[in-house]
Amino acid sequence: MYNRLKEIYGDSLVRRSMPDDFQKYEWFYGPTNDYIGIEKSELGEKDMLLLAAFMERASQVQFDMSSTENWWHSLLYANEYSAPDHPYPPQMHCRFIHFHFLDAFQHKEDWKEALTAFFETPIELIWENATSGVLVEVYPKNHKPEESPPYSDIIDTTASDFYSNVKLFIGSSRSIDENAKFAFDWEKKCFDLSRHSQKKMAIHTFEQAIPYLVTGQLEPQLVTQFKQQFGPVLEEDQELLQSIKVFIENNLNVSLTAKKLFMHRNSLQYRIDKFSERTGIDIKNFQGALAAYLALIILETEK
Repeated sequence: MYNRLKEIYGDSLVRRSMPDDFQKYEWFYGPTNDYIGIEKSELGEKDMLLLAAFMERASQVQFDMSSTENWWHSLLYANEYSAPDHPYPPQMHCRFIHFHFLDAFQHKEDWKEALTAFFETPIELIWENATSGVLVEVYPKNHKPEESPPYSDIIDTTASDFYSNVKLFIGSSRSIDENAKFAFDWEKKCFDLSRHSQKKMAIHTFEQAIPYLVTGQLEPQLVTQFKQQFGPVLEEDQELLQSIKVFIENNLNVSLTAKKLFMHRNSLQYRIDKFSERTGIDIKNFQGALAAYLALIILETEK
């Protein structure tokens, strides 16, 4: 679509991750979760009707930012730290809660209003593009909220009220300074990796991303050795692999795992013994469970 529109409007058409000049351009949600802008001088009434038939228009109200939002956007996405314009006193800390929608999200202001009900402290909603951004929770250093927001409720509310699926990555507490950008980038990398590796998971954390960060750095030769040792034994029995992975992720708790897998605990115990017999790894202790989990992730990722 973009190439065809480019043929019609030429240099009057631009594509951005976020709209930037509403005085000059009319902006539309593009088909690839970005924004297409066309100079207003090139658009007539028929053009607007035709474009609106297959793309949704983006209004300026959705993208107007306060001075605080502008400060965060400059720091996190433009790498511009402005100490004189710092909007918070020194004792304030923050936590980044990264979010990603499966499709372009249009109800930005309404969603922010809904989110405020889940937080005891002020929040800022900073968008990177049509599908992704970060929610910044701000609080005094020595007065971090005692209870975490019910993140699963945020996901459910977004699905029921806005008919959109969102995934979250819960960052850690940190000071609001020029180094916040490095923490933000690191968490964003963890989120991207965890989100692509664990597609069914809606809430992600650094702890969950660590195994994928570790296995993603392995040399190809070592990955091949893992596959040669465990692949022929395990890949043909996917139910066994899934059972063992859920067992480890549930802290080696047989009863809880059996409940989540809707199976009798004796059947699960049989699968655990079967896995240990095939691989020689005792997953009932920490070292064995860690080795098995990393091996499963390598096989899962390679597949």
